[in-house]
This record gives sequence, structure tokens and C-alpha cells, in this order.
Amino acid sequence: MRTAILRFLTFLREQRGSADNTILAYRTDLKQMDQVVSRGKGAQVTPPTLDREKLRRYVEWLSESGYRPATVARKMAAVRSFLDYLGEHEEGITQNLTLELQSPPAPRRRPRILTKDEIDRLLAAPATLDSSRGLRDAAILALLYVTGLRAAEAVGLRIDDVELAAGVIRRARQPAQVLKLGESLPALRRYLEEARGQLNSSASEKALFLNQRGQSLSRQGLWLVVKRWAQATGLGPDVSPYSLRHSLAHHMLNQGRTRREVQELLGLSSPNVLRVGRGKVES
Repeated sequence: MRTAILRFLTFLREQRGSADNTILAYRTDLKQMDQVVSRGKGAQVTPPTLDREKLRRYVEWLSESGYRPATVARKMAAVRSFLDYLGEHEEGITQNLTLELQSPPAPRRRPRILTKDEIDRLLAAPATLDSSRGLRDAAILALLYVTGLRAAEAVGLRIDDVELAAGVIRRARQPAQVLKLGESLPALRRYLEEARGQLNSSASEKALFLNQRGQSLSRQGLWLVVKRWAQATGLGPDVSPYSLRHSLAHHMLNQGRTRREVQELLGLSSPNVLRVGRGKVES
């Protein structure tokens, strides 16, 4: 993908006469897009392998990163221009990728913020299910709350992103961000040592979290995990992975942590995208 981006930037300079500032902005935005669509699978994405699912991953990441609407619009415009270029000038492109790039959805209603007692109830709930699925779900819930990972980031994790001995996990960023597992370490250790091998013992499957068929857990599957246990504990239908992420931010701020600290943990573009009001935190 990187060589295709360089060819596109050369095309802008030599054929379109684009200004240096424009080319620099395109380079930054497209490099970021390449990093997002390439994460989690261990191989660089090339133009022929760029598809709807990878573009959806990028749009989801963009919508959750706290950028201002004008910045999102600029980044989307850069990617659309690049996709148009691929369709017209690159070989091996069999679909109109521009049509596959959907704009981020309208800002969603702020997620529900759980109290610390509610969080404790939710995280303890999977212990009632004595199975590999129960251990997996316990690890997922604990990891989401302790690290503040986005749903897409959690399902994109690979086994080699986890270092149990050091008690850390690597978030796929440039450069990679190391997060402390903290109180989620025991649940994650039990899942890896006792449950994951029951779901899939093959060394070829590198995804950290697996579904009942032994395949990489999807984002929708992760949402169902959170929804299922929220309902089972009587917390209601409005609890989602976003609730755990935003509850963590709210609790950190209430404990005296700075906005900068919360920003760095959650991977937000700026501390200014945090807004506290009526018990809510937005990002």
C-alpha cells in the first residue's frame, strides 16, 4: 500500500500540480489509513486486497478517535481521492472502492456510564458459567474496562500482543502503545491457560479472542458478549463496549487523574474531546 500511496502523491504533484501543503496532508492521512487497515493480521494490505471490511474498520476507527467533524471530513476526502486514483491507474482493482467507503455515522447518543458497583457486578458475572466461554467472556469484560480498548481494537488483538509475564498488552498503534493489564491479568491468564486451547488448539490461529467455532471473534460477537452479561446482571439493554470505555474515563477523572492521562490511555486525538457532564464522558 505504501508504494501505491507514493505513486498517488507523485501523481498529485506532477499531474495535478497540487501544493506541497496539500500533498503533505494527504501523505499524513493516507499513512494513518494504511496503519489502521493493516493492523491485526500481520501482513501489509495491498490495493488489490483492500476491501469493504478493511475500509469499514478505518471508518469505525475514525469515528471513535475524537477528531472534529472538519478533520474527519478532510481525512475522508483524502482517502476517497486515493481510492479514485487506484480505480483509474492501478492494476488488480476489480471493484469501485470509493463506493465501499461509507461516511462515519452521525454522532451517537452518549453511552451509559456505569457505577463502580455495577462494573464489579458485570465483571464478576461470567464466573457463573463454568466453561471456556465463561472464561473468555470474563477476560473480555475485564480487559475492556481496565484498558479502555475500543471494540475493534479488542477483536484485532493477537496472542503475541500479550505478555503475561510483564503484565502488559500492546495496542496496535504507530508507535505501538503498551498498556498495563492490571486487574484484568488474572482473567486473561485463566482464559489463555485454560480456555483458548479448548476453542482452538491450532497454532495457525493467532487471534486472541475466539468464537465458539474457534475463529477470530467478530466485533458483533464482542458486542453480544457485553450485552448478554449486562442483561444477565440486570443492568439493562443500553450497556455496550462503549459503556465500559467511557465508564473507565469517568472513574479516572473522578479519582483525580488528568485529562491528558485519560487521553493517552484511551488513545484519543486530544484531551479536549473529553466532556464531563451529568455523569457522562464523551470522546
